[in-house]
Amino acid sequence: MSFWQTYFPEVTDINGNKSLRLRIHHAIYFLLLIVLAGSQSVSKFMMSGMEILLAVNWVLEWDMRRKFTWSYGQKGNERKEGRWLLTAFLTLMAVHLVWMIGSANSDYGWYDIFKKLPLIAIPLVVLTSNPLNRKQLTFIFFFMVGTTFTATVIGYVRRMTIDDLPYRQIIPFISHIRFALNICLDLVLIAWFMIERRKRRKGFDWLQVAMVALTVWFLLFLLIIRSYTGFIVVLVTTTIMTIVCWRKIEKPKHRIAAATILSAIYLTIIITSVVMVRSYYKPCELATQPLASVTANGNAYTHGDDGVIENGNYVSHYVCEEELRREWSKRSTLGLKDTSSNGYTIMPTLVRYLNGLGTTKDSTGMQLLTDTDVRAIERGEANPEYVYGNVVKKMYYVMLFEWESHRKTGAVKNFSVMERFELWGNAWQVFCNHPLLGVGTGDVVDECHANLEANGSMLSGTTKHAHNQYLTFLVTFGVIGFLIIAVTFIWALRREQIRHMPAIMAQIIIVLVSFVAEDTLETLAGCVFAVLFICLATRMEKDGEAGVKTYSSQQ
Repeated sequence: MSFWQTYFPEVTDINGNKSLRLRIHHAIYFLLLIVLAGSQSVSKFMMSGMEILLAVNWVLEWDMRRKFTWSYGQKGNERKEGRWLLTAFLTLMAVHLVWMIGSANSDYGWYDIFKKLPLIAIPLVVLTSNPLNRKQLTFIFFFMVGTTFTATVIGYVRRMTIDDLPYRQIIPFISHIRFALNICLDLVLIAWFMIERRKRRKGFDWLQVAMVALTVWFLLFLLIIRSYTGFIVVLVTTTIMTIVCWRKIEKPKHRIAAATILSAIYLTIIITSVVMVRSYYKPCELATQPLASVTANGNAYTHGDDGVIENGNYVSHYVCEEELRREWSKRSTLGLKDTSSNGYTIMPTLVRYLNGLGTTKDSTGMQLLTDTDVRAIERGEANPEYVYGNVVKKMYYVMLFEWESHRKTGAVKNFSVMERFELWGNAWQVFCNHPLLGVGTGDVVDECHANLEANGSMLSGTTKHAHNQYLTFLVTFGVIGFLIIAVTFIWALRREQIRHMPAIMAQIIIVLVSFVAEDTLETLAGCVFAVLFICLATRMEKDGEAGVKTYSSQQ
């Protein structure tokens, strides 16, 4: 089969006649999908533009009789996969519209619905258009993976060439969390490709070696951008898919390999966690000595009683602000009350940094600071491990300090994990106050923020609300609306027989796990991420391959 026939195949109308016009529209549809898939990692503007162009092409193609003539597999008729999935997305948007009734803040409600238009536009276009064949879909997958890889290279170059670049800004195109989820999806696509290719080719394969190398690189990049969410998603998805597909693994040696790899992953995580926790809490020499009352210069120390520990030392012990102010003024143009480049006050940053060195917070401790240390403090680095430690240690130490501060002082603001817990608890309270019907599409943000203020939360005034898609739905629609959405999607996925399509199952697991830590569907990028490849893979043309259930657009 020629290149043109493979990637731009002939298309027939509902009467079985070849149509050049439909073939052109299908070619445009394929090309726009390529750009849309690739733009997920590099451009919100391109995502919006491709969605609009896809909708325009879909309307101009017309052919509505074929698009909405959904038969049920009778002999001689085309069976349309995706109709149940489309029904579920239509239900989701219908619930949003119905729950607009009675919303006090209609402006936000309509804005929220506008943000979620990809949840209906993409399924409508993809699930009613002529399906793509396997090679077309594989090309789209590879284009997305290639675009993500290019973005990681750009991000790595930025990290190596731009001084003091915050890890959240390593990827300049989209949020680092959304980018991490794109990497998780790419890992699924790579695994799917390697499994399918292994069925066709035996022995050594350079392409599979390249895919393994790419997998390792993507995992390392998740470390570089410090994505806790990304690693959790990868771990949960891998675990669930191993359990689900266990019976389908025919050869004992393959089962042993899968069990060994999964066990090794968990064992590595456990050992690393134990080592990091012991390292973090191991008392330094200063912490084991009786508290001194004055510095070497005779000035009084203050010893706080909050009990917060970092790097095996009590952060609030051995602080002499007078000597710190005097010595710091000799090393920096910033005052102790000024803020660093990332928004943190210099004084507590300096105290934590000296604490991390295991020294006193006075003129003696200041003498240990190098010029590199001073520059690090000026940009808000509060622990020498953040500057000199490896990425894994940084991630653990940040997380442990957040937990330690929250446990001892109740602090949550600017702590990523603790903020989520606070927002989850707040959203649950709002839901409990409106359990059946929720607060409505337009009032979810206002109600969450009002409850934070009523409780005197440190997060009062935040722009965030639930930071959990499940809680957002519960707060917005209550139990009734939530169950309508959940039951509709469960029913749809059962009818589509998703359990027989491992690649789609893995994509769905990634989306569902992301819902725990993120309001994934509250942004354009999140909506596109959640629906595009699930719809594409569900609607792929049948070509007789095992493991993926698809159906042909040709009669």
